[in-house]
Amino acid sequence: VSLILSLSLTPVSKRAGIRFGAIDLPGERKLHDTPIPRTGGAAIFLSFVVALAASTLFQTKVSDLFVLDKQLMSFFAGAAICFGIGLLDDFRSVGPKKKLLCQLAAASMAYWGGLRIQEFAALGVTIHFGTLSYPLTLFWFVLFINAVNLMDGLDGLAAGVVFFTSVAMVFIAAIGNSFLIAAFFAALAGSILGFLRYNLHPAKIFLGDGGSYFLGYVVAGLSILGAFKSPVGFLLLVPLVALGVPLFDTILSPLRRFLKGKKIFSPDQDHVHHRLLRMGFTTQTAVFLVYAITFCLCV
Repeated sequence: VSLILSLSLTPVSKRAGIRFGAIDLPGERKLHDTPIPRTGGAAIFLSFVVALAASTLFQTKVSDLFVLDKQLMSFFAGAAICFGIGLLDDFRSVGPKKKLLCQLAAASMAYWGGLRIQEFAALGVTIHFGTLSYPLTLFWFVLFINAVNLMDGLDGLAAGVVFFTSVAMVFIAAIGNSFLIAAFFAALAGSILGFLRYNLHPAKIFLGDGGSYFLGYVVAGLSILGAFKSPVGFLLLVPLVALGVPLFDTILSPLRRFLKGKKIFSPDQDHVHHRLLRMGFTTQTAVFLVYAITFCLCV
């Protein structure tokens, strides 16, 4: 359902972006030479939400698990905040500090609802985080949100990497009998796959901040939710490993800028995908190389 919706809604989002001026114009730091709408996140967001809502119409053991309790309601509220501030930035520029505050607000909303990294259990060992739970949870969300956002520099790169991560999470969650989390990631994978039909090089539409913030938040939130719903502690570890390349890049970026005497929020062209292009790889080759790395990490 999410795949069909995404295939149908992405062209609509493209026309809306053109109609209302959410356009990514060519520039010095841009790799495209024609104006491209950056409203693809709206199609993914709507496809994901509507598909999950539609699943409740079927009487199955999995759909019966979909109960809007405090955790899920806070999860969706945070997702709406992230998507909303990102989409607003796609139409008119919002300062980095304001966007960071909204990301922290979304993460705090999730924490308030019970989505917290309180402990990690695996291989018979349990680590309790105590008072560090809140800052660790906020860091977890902000890290994933900005990792996906910073990775969104080549056609199909960010969406494709999150797609592979989502597919891996479907299988791992199902193996651990966490079927609700598997269903959530299946809906996310379908919405991304439909969008990729229009986002692979040469892209006809971009994710935009609305899409990248939403994807990063959902992966971060569902991994925590999965740790609650299943005894499999590795549900927290899998997205951390699968998104290892962009996460590592995100952690190094502000440090690199600080050492160069630049503002830590200032954009640059030293991310992994930029370096691959400077090494002589084409856009398609660079993207598929990162895909291959992500696939191997997932396996």
